[in-house]
Amino acid sequence: MIKRYTMIGLTGALLSAQMFTGAAFAGEPTPSQQELINEINMLKNIVMDLNERLAGAEEMLMMTLEMKEQQDTQNIEVIDVIDELDERLSDAEKHTALDRISMGVELETQFNSLDMDVASIPAATQIQINQMALAGAQFSAAELNQFQQTLRQQGIENQNIKNSSLFTSRIRLDLRGKPTRNLSFVGRLSAAKVFGDSTGVKWYNGGPNAVTMDGNVHSTGSDSALRVERAFFTYFGEMGEIPYHFSLGRRPAIGGAPTEFSTSSVVGGSPMAHGINWQFDGASLGFKLADLTGIPGLDFKLCWGVGFESGVGSGNSYSMSYNSDVDDMQFAGWIANLYEDEDTKIVNMYAHAMDITDGFTGLVVMPFTLTGQDFNGDGRYDQYQMNANTGGFISRTEPTANIGSIDLVTLLGQSKIGDVGFFVDLALSHARPSGISANPMMQFLGTDALLNSNGEQNDRTGYSVWAGLKTELPWQATIGVEYNWGSEYWISFTGGEDNPAGSKLATRGSVYEIFYNHPMVEGKLILSVGAQYYDYEYSGSGNPMGAPVKIADLNSLDAFLPVTDTMWNYYMNLVYRW
Repeated sequence: MIKRYTMIGLTGALLSAQMFTGAAFAGEPTPSQQELINEINMLKNIVMDLNERLAGAEEMLMMTLEMKEQQDTQNIEVIDVIDELDERLSDAEKHTALDRISMGVELETQFNSLDMDVASIPAATQIQINQMALAGAQFSAAELNQFQQTLRQQGIENQNIKNSSLFTSRIRLDLRGKPTRNLSFVGRLSAAKVFGDSTGVKWYNGGPNAVTMDGNVHSTGSDSALRVERAFFTYFGEMGEIPYHFSLGRRPAIGGAPTEFSTSSVVGGSPMAHGINWQFDGASLGFKLADLTGIPGLDFKLCWGVGFESGVGSGNSYSMSYNSDVDDMQFAGWIANLYEDEDTKIVNMYAHAMDITDGFTGLVVMPFTLTGQDFNGDGRYDQYQMNANTGGFISRTEPTANIGSIDLVTLLGQSKIGDVGFFVDLALSHARPSGISANPMMQFLGTDALLNSNGEQNDRTGYSVWAGLKTELPWQATIGVEYNWGSEYWISFTGGEDNPAGSKLATRGSVYEIFYNHPMVEGKLILSVGAQYYDYEYSGSGNPMGAPVKIADLNSLDAFLPVTDTMWNYYMNLVYRW
């Protein structure tokens, strides 16, 4: 109808214009009827063409509206399906979908070749002591004093001890889960063993790792038992504008920075390894301060832990005693990440260990047993009896006294320039003795106090330096060197270090190391080759009991248990990580 009216309207307008112009300009020539018909037909064709274009546009508009309506319908159907699935997702289904545990595996096979020079008592004196033990010798405190004086006047014998091939293996199963946005779980099960040995209990050789204890069994144990190395939950929240996290459980205390520097791995523990590389149980409360302060990577974490439990439930012989003087060993401190970006980090750690005990609950095979009797209650034994352990029986050790406190401070600076990485780690320890061990063996040897002997109670301050340098090679391998040194009274909690040669970070003296790491099979298999040279300056590295003695000044009493002078440790590790 619109098209028809448009045609009539145009024709009428043309005729009216023609009549008007004819009346107004009568003197001009009048167009013929045929000319008018031609003009009308031309206008008709124009109008028809316009009508066809308009019809096409209307058709496209209708198709677009239909498609939009169909899309809206589909969107509504998708939303309905999502709502239906959300309604159908029961609590059990949510548990299945969210509360999953991811697992990682690390399998390490290690080869070590050890060559050490050791100071020990003369063979004739050793025979005499064995005869005393076999005879079940009894002696008074005065006779012990005479025996000690005799040993102090005797020199030592130097021995060279080698083990050209020692193979060990360790497996770690890492477990992780995050059921909600603000709650996570981390666990690790581990087992370690020496090739050809699954006893798990060592013969006592005087070293701090000779006793299998809670803090070192995960790295130096050898019974193939799968144990809980770490297991803790972490809750994440916010205090105003400050994010925080709280964690409780078996702590990730082994493999802290910068141990990853020489192993081509990631940081495996929270405490700084220079001061603490020892498993324990406890809690932490950390705060992320980078956004608030504008300092990259700044965070601060308060830490607390239990190193020894003395009361009911611990299983110690005095746990049910009303007059026991042995208190729990605990410690507290902080870890402050002062600065961290992609290449550089600066970290400070402080720890205060209180009520330190003269040992930990553990298992060991002693060459002989020594018991004592205190007749007057002054804490000193008046009568001793020695018996040989001819049956190789396992002894259960436990602390006998609290002997003081230790403060530890470390400061790590680590960075990278191009392909070259480096770090410097400084540490200080300060020991405050406040008690004497009631262990008969320690009184027999005179090593009865915290970094003191024969009951002395002098404060001791120690220092340590640890530094490293490495470079990346074109084929993605790394090669580097490390050096660490500890002073006469340096003491740390690093007995959990995975090293059959003993903790290099506990050394009172120097350790030189060169290492090479070569990743293979898309980085999932890593070959590490290296060598360490230990040059001890003082005895008792890593042992808090007794005053250190300069290696050059050792006598038979000091070397009653073997004392290492120098040692080479050549190693090759093959680590599978996935």
